[in-house]
Amino acid sequence: MRLPKFDYLRPGTVEEACALLAEHKSESKVLSGGTALLVYLEQRLFTPKYVISLKSVPGLSYIDYDEQDGLKIGALTPINGLATSPVVRERYPVLSQAAEEIGVPAIRYMGTVGGNLCLDTRCIYYNRSSFWRQVRPACFKCGGKLCHAVKGGEGCYSVYQGDLAPALVALGARIKLVKVGGERLLSLNEFFSGRGEAPLALEPGEILTEVQVPPLPQNSIGSYQKLRVREAIDFPLAGVAVILNLDGGRVCREARVVLGAVGPAPIEVAGAERVLQGGEITTKGVGEAAEEAFKKAHPVNNLSLRAPYRRRMVRVLLKRAVDQCLKLAEAQPS
Repeated sequence: MRLPKFDYLRPGTVEEACALLAEHKSESKVLSGGTALLVYLEQRLFTPKYVISLKSVPGLSYIDYDEQDGLKIGALTPINGLATSPVVRERYPVLSQAAEEIGVPAIRYMGTVGGNLCLDTRCIYYNRSSFWRQVRPACFKCGGKLCHAVKGGEGCYSVYQGDLAPALVALGARIKLVKVGGERLLSLNEFFSGRGEAPLALEPGEILTEVQVPPLPQNSIGSYQKLRVREAIDFPLAGVAVILNLDGGRVCREARVVLGAVGPAPIEVAGAERVLQGGEITTKGVGEAAEEAFKKAHPVNNLSLRAPYRRRMVRVLLKRAVDQCLKLAEAQPS
C-alpha cells in the first residue's frame, strides 16, 4: 500500500505548529514518531491534505525530575528513552515497565510518548485496507450508523490499546495541551472521552506537549501486566496497571487499579481499589479485587481474541500485578 498524496509541513516551533493546525483544521494530521500514523495513512483511514511534522520542533524531547514537582516528560521523548531512563527506572519503575512492553526495539526508538497517548482506537472491522472496508457498510467510526462488532449497538465500541496510558492514569498524571492563544492542563484520565469514534478530548488546534507525573508517596510499588498473542509487536488485548502504597510489607494504605484495552478508554476500578486498601492484602482480598475488575471490564468481539477470554484474563492480570508488587516490596531493603 502506498501513502496518499499530502503536503508535508515542518514547523520550527510549537507556536507555528499550532497555527498550521488551526489553519488547516480537519484537513491536517500531526506527525510525531509516525509508527501509527503512517499505517493509518496507508490504509486510507485518514487522507489529510496536510501532515504537520513535529520532528523539527526543538525542546519537546526531555525527561526531568525534581522532588517537589515530580516527573515531566516531553511529548516527543522516544518510548525507548522512557524505558531506559535511570530516573524513571528508579522513581517510576511501573512506567518503564509499561514502556518496555511496547512493540519491538525499532518501534520504541521511533515511537514517542505523546504519540502513544494519542493513539486512535482500534477494531478488526476498522483497521483494514480501504479495499476491504468497501465491502461493508460504513460503521460509526467511518461516519456510518452501525457497529459491525455489536449488532444494534448505538455507538462505536472500538478499543483504546495504548500501553502507557493505564500506568500513567494510575500514577495520577496530567498532560499539557497547547494551542494558539493559550494552554491548559488536563488530568490524563479526562483526556479519554470514552467514545470510540472520537476517543480523545482534544480541542481544535491543540497539541499535546508534556506529560506531568506527581511524586509517588514513599513505599509505593507498581506493576503493569499485558495480554497479547505474541511476545513482541502486538498491541495489548487486555492490560492492568496496579499501584500499591504499602506499609509493613502487605499492609496497603492506598491502591490504584486501571484497566486497558477492554474499552474505548482506560478504566479505573474503584471497587478493586477499595478492596485492596485499608488493611493487609490477603489472597481472599486479591480474589475479590480481581472480581471487581472482571465486573468492570466489558470488551466486545472486535479484536483478535474473543471478548469472554479477554475479560476472564483481566482477573489473571490483576492477580499477577498485585503479586509482583508484593514480591518487589519484599525484595526492597528494610
